[in-house]
Amino acid sequence: MPAETLSERYDRRKQLFVHAHRTSIPFRRRVIMGVWLDAAAFVVLAFALRCLVDEAPGAGLTAVAIGAAVATIVGLRRPAKAPHSHGLPGVPDGPCPTLQPDLGPWVIGSRVAGPLTLVVFAAGLPGWVVLVPFAVTVLLAARVAAYAIGVWLRTRRMARALAAYEPRFAIAYAGYGGGPTHLTMWEAPLLSAGFPGVVFNYREKYCEYLRENTDLSSPFIQVSNDAIRDVGRLVVPSLKWFFYLHNAKSNSRFMANRRVRHVWLGHGDSDKPASVFARHADYDLLVVSGTAAIERYETGGVHIPREKFVVLGRPQVHEIEAATRKISEIERPVVLYAPTWQGKRRIVNFSSLRQGAAIVQILIDAGAHVIFRPHPLSKRHHRLENFVRHIDLLLANDTANPNSPGQHAWGELPTVTWSLNECMNRADALVSDVSSVVSDWLQSGKPYAMVSTRLPEDEFRRRFPVARGAYVLLRDLSGAEDVLADMLGDDSMAAQREALRLSVLGGYTGRESAEAFAAYFHDRFAGVAT
Repeated sequence: MPAETLSERYDRRKQLFVHAHRTSIPFRRRVIMGVWLDAAAFVVLAFALRCLVDEAPGAGLTAVAIGAAVATIVGLRRPAKAPHSHGLPGVPDGPCPTLQPDLGPWVIGSRVAGPLTLVVFAAGLPGWVVLVPFAVTVLLAARVAAYAIGVWLRTRRMARALAAYEPRFAIAYAGYGGGPTHLTMWEAPLLSAGFPGVVFNYREKYCEYLRENTDLSSPFIQVSNDAIRDVGRLVVPSLKWFFYLHNAKSNSRFMANRRVRHVWLGHGDSDKPASVFARHADYDLLVVSGTAAIERYETGGVHIPREKFVVLGRPQVHEIEAATRKISEIERPVVLYAPTWQGKRRIVNFSSLRQGAAIVQILIDAGAHVIFRPHPLSKRHHRLENFVRHIDLLLANDTANPNSPGQHAWGELPTVTWSLNECMNRADALVSDVSSVVSDWLQSGKPYAMVSTRLPEDEFRRRFPVARGAYVLLRDLSGAEDVLADMLGDDSMAAQREALRLSVLGGYTGRESAEAFAAYFHDRFAGVAT
């Protein structure tokens, strides 16, 4: 491996410094202390040089040198803009995004004028000469300081409003485009504990998108890119719990604050690699749906103490209705096809959307009615959207064909009008991928098939335990007709599904999980349990 160049070493250390400054309060404090100590050392050095080349300066000139150092420190940083809120009583809603003045020239100017003042001072030049760069330093730093004070005042106003609102928890979101689904999934269960909460969002580029695509009842706080600063000021006395729904690395900016407890919820139980990230060990508590999730960490080599886990099922699945009859008794079963998102990297791409049209055609040929609900993100990428349109057209043509009994659902009906749970309740069987959809589907007790896009069947079942209760379709769909005929007929996997339902969903039925979740966090939000 070739040795690092000086430039590469500098870039690497710069990145490490920036990351530590964004995610570690102790590191930030050490940096601030180091800056003040360096400034004091420069003043002492300048004073000593002045004494050597001239004579000891008077108190006034010494105060000017000290003031130049202080003003330089004030102007050292570009203060991040203030956070803003939506729906917080007592504070006007802010725009998404907010604009920030360009303080660059003021910051750079103060960094030049301040040291220049000390150089002129050390050179023994007359006092009026020293005052010129000093005045420039103060003027430039004052602009930066005025903006910083404005940010502080706006943030303090928001903190006072939050203190009056008394939220007990915050959903700390640093994720990307899937936010509407994630936030909607968890806000109601958390509010069911009986106390108000708040949503903190990190990525401002998604602020408007999240506001337009969610119907949140909790105040929405958009923090700046200096999340450590904002959270430190906005964690009011009542706010003791932060919940995380997405695996974003930027969660660490929220987690830098140790005055609250940080809880991992995720946005669904699945066997995907994202379910066993090593950084999950950094959370104070992990809420999982069943013992299968705990075993998943152990199998994945991620060691997390057992006492950090609490098994509460999936509070969202109480709306999913259990099967009332065997699928073999249904003349024309309804099958929900719900392929997952392809992910950002090939290693996490479990989507069968490429094979979707062929899968749907096999279902049509088997005499099934099909509900097609692609992952919400599929339509945000042109190539994937083409696959979706192809399947939509296939279902539309078959429904319109007078010689076909098929009555299918596609487009906005199953993706916008109906919720995922409503789609599940209308279906008698499921075809999906490695996805949390499958785990939730176990609540129904109905049969399901999973598509293995890379692995042979035995390896697929070994790698992904929830597939042990599934009918497995291979990438080339060889034998798919017989596999789906078993799923829609004799249903030979019924016993395996029931065993998985207990381990994956914690053995809760009906509303039991929702009630257990609400009761558990009611006690903690109320301060009667730790």
